[in-house]
Amino acid sequence: MSTDNVAVIGGGLMGHGIAQVAAMSGQEVTLIDVSEAALTKARQKMADSLGRLAEKGRLQGRPEDVLGRISTTTNLADGVHNVDCVIEAVFEDINLKQLILGEVDAHAPGHAILATNTSGLSITVIAEVTRRQENVIGMHWMNPPQLMRLVELVRGKHTSDETLQATLGLCHKYGKETVIAERDVWFFLAARARMGWTLECALMYLRGEAGVREIDAAGKHKVGLPMGEFELADFLGAVDIRTDGLKSAEQILKGHPDFEPWPGLLEAYRQVVAGLWGPMKEKGLSGIKTGKGFYDYPGGKYIKPEIPRELAEKVHPLQLLAPGLNSAAWCVSNGVGSIADINKALRLAYGWPKGIFEFLGEYDIKDVLATLKAKEAKSTGLLREFYRPDPLLVNWKT
Repeated sequence: MSTDNVAVIGGGLMGHGIAQVAAMSGQEVTLIDVSEAALTKARQKMADSLGRLAEKGRLQGRPEDVLGRISTTTNLADGVHNVDCVIEAVFEDINLKQLILGEVDAHAPGHAILATNTSGLSITVIAEVTRRQENVIGMHWMNPPQLMRLVELVRGKHTSDETLQATLGLCHKYGKETVIAERDVWFFLAARARMGWTLECALMYLRGEAGVREIDAAGKHKVGLPMGEFELADFLGAVDIRTDGLKSAEQILKGHPDFEPWPGLLEAYRQVVAGLWGPMKEKGLSGIKTGKGFYDYPGGKYIKPEIPRELAEKVHPLQLLAPGLNSAAWCVSNGVGSIADINKALRLAYGWPKGIFEFLGEYDIKDVLATLKAKEAKSTGLLREFYRPDPLLVNWKT
């Protein structure tokens, strides 16, 4: 499969960054959006980014030469009619993505790869609207695409080996490292492996076991994360993203219940949306963009929260790492991805100092299992399954 000519649909935060990366690799790129104003704004952002990279000596060639390889159009049919690969990068809305992929399928050459940049929506469901489901693949770029080293590739149920290999080659052309999610489940591999950590931070807070700063202090000062979980949520606007993400997932699950095969994780997620993320979204506590989230940001500007080291003593890292390890282990046991890819994803996508399984060299597996079993015993209903130790951990050999 050739991947010489690329079209990127969506000139927003992710789309213009992806187009820039492709042009930096020497490709001819067509950037498509619904309005000339959006395309003009995207071109200016790319010019600014390229200028900064050039100043730092991180750009081969001149910024204007890279920009010269990027054409723009508001006509989707014209933009995709002679390309080898289309990368869709619109909002995380399953209906919108299906609408666009259906139109792309009608106008792109029959051999073209159709890649969807999504952090958690079903590749299989998105592909159903096309006549080339074997050519559809998930291509989850990390934000910002120009700087982040990792791209996660996701197989839909019908994605062919040829499509996967061609997309891997494209990523390597872009200078990116890759991980592969072999099963099309909610949150795929990178975010899913980390989801146990994310949810447990919120659940501990909801149960009143620790405060926001105490949990973040443990993550930053004892685990070595660049940001605590709540600080990161504010930075990303995650209470909005995660609340809306559940709505899309619930829609997908009505027709495709296998999209979330772990009832425990779904129950934990629903509880956190109902008890924390959803109410915060309704109150406008969405983080930096609204001036307040878990922390305060006067004027809507990022101010690094004060998270004293001494607060880390109030939360043992295993209280958070054990559920994180459990969700990562689930991914391995259920064929989503490998230990090596999970470790790589947490390092490159989330800035962890080491892969989550590497913490098993620091903490005794017996203590991990005891922590999970204690949490399971205190839980009720389906939430018990979230904490039930995965067989990979039960049989872990040190």
